Amino acid sequence: MHKFLRTFLLCQSSKAVETTVVITNVTLNDSILVILIGSRWAGKSSSGNTILRKESFECGRTRTAQSEVRHGLVDGRKLTVIDAPGWSSSLSLAEIPEGDKQRFKLNVSKCPPGPSAFLLVIPIDSAFSVEQKTSVKEHMKLLGERVWRYTMVLFTCGDYLGEKTIEQHIESEGQALKWLIEKCLNRYHVFNNKDESNLSQVTKLLQKIEEMVCYNGGSYYKVEEHIFQVIKEKQKEVAERAEERRKKNHNCAIPGNDPPHNFL
Repeated sequence: MHKFLRTFLLCQSSKAVETTVVITNVTLNDSILVILIGSRWAGKSSSGNTILRKESFECGRTRTAQSEVRHGLVDGRKLTVIDAPGWSSSLSLAEIPEGDKQRFKLNVSKCPPGPSAFLLVIPIDSAFSVEQKTSVKEHMKLLGERVWRYTMVLFTCGDYLGEKTIEQHIESEGQALKWLIEKCLNRYHVFNNKDESNLSQVTKLLQKIEEMVCYNGGSYYKVEEHIFQVIKEKQKEVAERAEERRKKNHNCAIPGNDPPHNFL
């Protein structure tokens, strides 16, 4: 374990200002737990492999259907990476099945004491639209406003930048992406998941995560207990309804269980 004195880049009044934050009583553990979140096909699984520097998550063929947890040792740190199922940017929160909402919220309880950081994965090779902004906003709302303090944007497809800097890309994308960066207190990082030899991109990401942990006083993100109980109850209700449907379908499939017919 070790203590930190870092210079943070914070966002105040929509302007990035450099602020020196002195933390003398924050002790960081050598272990880091991150959750990869974002829309489908954003590159979450590939990013998980890049972070762990090994092929831990299956990529490309199928989308992640349920949360997957992998562990590794990188730069002397014990890492736990959770690859959460991606959401559909075309669906509003009201259109998302209740079970999917509860599973998304329960991701934070996969590995106690809780995540050090949420990495919100955004691909550079496609525009970040107003619709995507709305989708991100609604999904993050499920975890509470406090989650933004623990969230960093992780841009993928860094090779698409070419000669542009990530700051130039953010500026050219418009207000939707600028809003997201501001919500994350100007915390972002860029990955080129095709460049496996670039080990420094992971080292720099871990440094940024540690700075964020320091900013949060060394605390982990936790769902409040009463909210957690509501989630568990709703998940139980969803499971019970699914079981009722299964039994009903099973009974209908048994010969002789057909409803009586009226013959005239």
